[in-house]
Amino acid sequence: MTIRTFWNILLKILGIYLVVQGVGVIMPYLAVFTTTFAMGTDDMIYYIVLTLSILAAYFFILWLFVFKTSWLIDRLDLENGFDEERIDLKGDFSAIMTIAIIVIGGIMLIESLPMLAREFSLYIQRKEIAFQENPSIGWTIFYIVKAMIGYLLMTNSKPIAAFYKQKKY
Repeated sequence: MTIRTFWNILLKILGIYLVVQGVGVIMPYLAVFTTTFAMGTDDMIYYIVLTLSILAAYFFILWLFVFKTSWLIDRLDLENGFDEERIDLKGDFSAIMTIAIIVIGGIMLIESLPMLAREFSLYIQRKEIAFQENPSIGWTIFYIVKAMIGYLLMTNSKPIAAFYKQKKY
């Protein structure tokens, strides 16, 4: 399997996984939207724009990860850092560890994005609270750090696998 084929498959799976996980984030906004629409409050335009922007973001990510994977691979420069053109899984410990680290990093990144979007939208809803006084600031920082660690695992999988192999656990 070529490196590009591997990234194509992984990004498509992660994109679909992100959208599936995002349903748990999107559903509360739809509930608030229908409740606000039924009540006819002044904030109706705000909730419509917020709900539609969140839906648009998820559809954009799905479109990007599933239908534009080649563009994404080129822009994120994911093919670099590999010594070989192909990945052979015939007992090569480094190749297996590299793939496992990439998958774990991808899952960490994808799992943190919906929750990070949720935390930011909750912050926007609480307009009167300063960012430092926000009660969920700890969770926001946690999801930012988790997303960054996931991205770093994906992009630096080869040195991490080499370090693990060097330690011989």
